[in-house]
Amino acid sequence: MERLGRYQIREIIGEGAMARVYKGYDPEIDREIAIKLLKSQLADDDQYRMRFLREAKGAGTLSHPNIVTIFDVGVDGKHPYIAMELVDGMTLTDLIRSDQRMSNRDVVEIGIQLTRALDYAHKKGIIHRDIKPGNIMLVSSGNQVKVTDFGICRIDGGDHELTQHTQLGDVLGTPNYMSPEQVLGQKVDSRSDLFSVGVVLYKLVTGQLPFEGDSIISVAMKITQTDPPTVEKLRPDVPLSLRRVIERSLKKQPDKRFQTGEEFAQALIGVARELKDEEEKKGKGKGLSLSVRWAGIMAAIVAVTMTLTAGILYQRQYAAMLDQVKGYGGSLAKFMATQSAVPLLAEDYAAIDVFVQETLARQDFPYLIVADDEGVVRGSNDPKQVGQRYAAPASTLVGSEDSEVTVRTHELASGNVLDFAVPILFQKRPIGSVHLGIHEAPLAKVANLVYVLLAILTLVTVAAVAAGTYLLARRIAAPIRVLKSSLDEIAHGRYDVRIGETRKDEFGELYIAFDKTAEALEARHEPATASAHATAAAAEPVAPQPG
Repeated sequence: MERLGRYQIREIIGEGAMARVYKGYDPEIDREIAIKLLKSQLADDDQYRMRFLREAKGAGTLSHPNIVTIFDVGVDGKHPYIAMELVDGMTLTDLIRSDQRMSNRDVVEIGIQLTRALDYAHKKGIIHRDIKPGNIMLVSSGNQVKVTDFGICRIDGGDHELTQHTQLGDVLGTPNYMSPEQVLGQKVDSRSDLFSVGVVLYKLVTGQLPFEGDSIISVAMKITQTDPPTVEKLRPDVPLSLRRVIERSLKKQPDKRFQTGEEFAQALIGVARELKDEEEKKGKGKGLSLSVRWAGIMAAIVAVTMTLTAGILYQRQYAAMLDQVKGYGGSLAKFMATQSAVPLLAEDYAAIDVFVQETLARQDFPYLIVADDEGVVRGSNDPKQVGQRYAAPASTLVGSEDSEVTVRTHELASGNVLDFAVPILFQKRPIGSVHLGIHEAPLAKVANLVYVLLAILTLVTVAAVAAGTYLLARRIAAPIRVLKSSLDEIAHGRYDVRIGETRKDEFGELYIAFDKTAEALEARHEPATASAHATAAAAEPVAPQPG
């Protein structure tokens, strides 16, 4: 067969008890698909064929990321078929045959996806009835599973007699994954699928089937009457929470299992959360002691507080020192403007130059410049500037000491400089300007010293607080260790243990409460022990007396 309807048949990729699965191609939409073709002996049964098509169409309404999508259902001649999504991956059966052991987390993740997919289908009134590893695909592109083969599903409300008829193929195929009610031919509901999921999880975790036998009859007998070997016996390393979930899902009575797929999924999500927490604990190793934790927390709090405080203090201290420098520099610049007014007005530029040179000789100023009202330099520490128009360097405004003094900062080869610009006035009219430079280095040196002192103060304070908190926490941890040790004794059945330590604090009250609890447990335990001893003594045979 090369064609089936509009589909091209390329190769067979699987075969079950009732159908063969082919890799096909849909030329109309240029898509590779999987085509499930009912076997001839079943396709010849009109009732089976009609039910197969009706229920396959019902399954075609399912749209879920963990369910293989059905694209088309039809009949070509006498060949009923289902065209469905072609999944790139392997079945769980392939994985099991490869002897590749799955981690508990991977098993739980598969279970969560399975149960949620089935919960979705069940809410649509569709029961799968053939959940097994061969009908569960692992997608190659990611950690995703897809449930396939809904073609033999049952739709709620269908004919029970026909349902029993369609179950024949299941029994002949894979009875190991069937629920007790399905084996007995009783009406099945969504809880039957969840039983099958439990069998799948059991197989993935232990590597064995819970119900095995030499024949279909023996397997069916075990499914309906015998409890499976416990997971703990086969895999002691499996967490208790996961064992309990699997054991509950395999209960014989449907009422004792999970009632919905979502309930099952939530139980598995709880297991996944527990496994994740355990892995995180192992990755982190042993947790920090209370003493170290408290010391670290307090040290961090104090460090942040002190750092913020030191930063604020440093800024305010620097601002205060800068204000002092601005006041000092502004006063000097005003004085020099006053001294330069008369020579500048008289155009006695030689006198201005002498004044500038004498001032620079007495004081360590980076520069002193006197310019006239046209901006021409008439006196400067740099002779090359004299007679040239004054070109102000690129600078940043720091502020104004008052309405007459403008302070800016800029960078020279010798370092940052504060520039004080003051107008030269004669009878309140500007006739020129003075530019006085003062080094910022002394100011920065003092500010850095303050910064270092504040940093040292912060470190010393943090160290003192951390040490004090550590010692205090150790004192608090000591009575906690006493209480833990006493509780361990109680846990081992030694009810006569007493703390017997007197403390005048909350721990003292806790010790008293513990001693009272231990006394009550001892009193309750003694009568039971005495009764057991008496029963044992009464059961002993009495030796016959001689003579």
